[in-house]
Parts: sequence; C-alpha cells; structure tokens
Amino acid sequence: MAAELYPYNEEAYRKAVHMMQEHGSAAVVHPTGIGKSFIVFKLAEEHPGEGIVWLASNECIFRPEKEN
Repeated sequence: MAAELYPYNEEAYRKAVHMMQEHGSAAVVHPTGIGKSFIVFKLAEEHPGEGIVWLASNECIFRPEKEN
C-alpha cells in the first residue's frame, strides 16, 4: 500500500529527501496532528534498505502506528 500524502506533507517529504541527499539527515518539524507519521511511512516505503531514526516525545505517538 503506497503512502498518500496531503500536498503540504508532500512538499515536506520532498524537502526532507533533498536534505538527506545533501546533508545525510533531515528533520520534519510540523504542528501536532498534521501527519508527520505519514512522511516517515513514505520515507520507509521508498527507502526500504536504509535506516530511519524516528524520535517522539513519548510512546503514545508510536502506539497507533504500531497497531496499524
């Protein structure tokens, strides 16, 4: 299943990919509830052999994603 992004997240995704290519890392800083998790899903989907570090303030952020 391909991750579908809203236009504002698609822009953030493209910028993150560019930053990773240029600098080896990237961070997406958006407000709570705007869909940052979907950007991570898309990165993982399109870069299956690469490691991704996903930081969050607590486990509650990860629980719904792990269940899905």
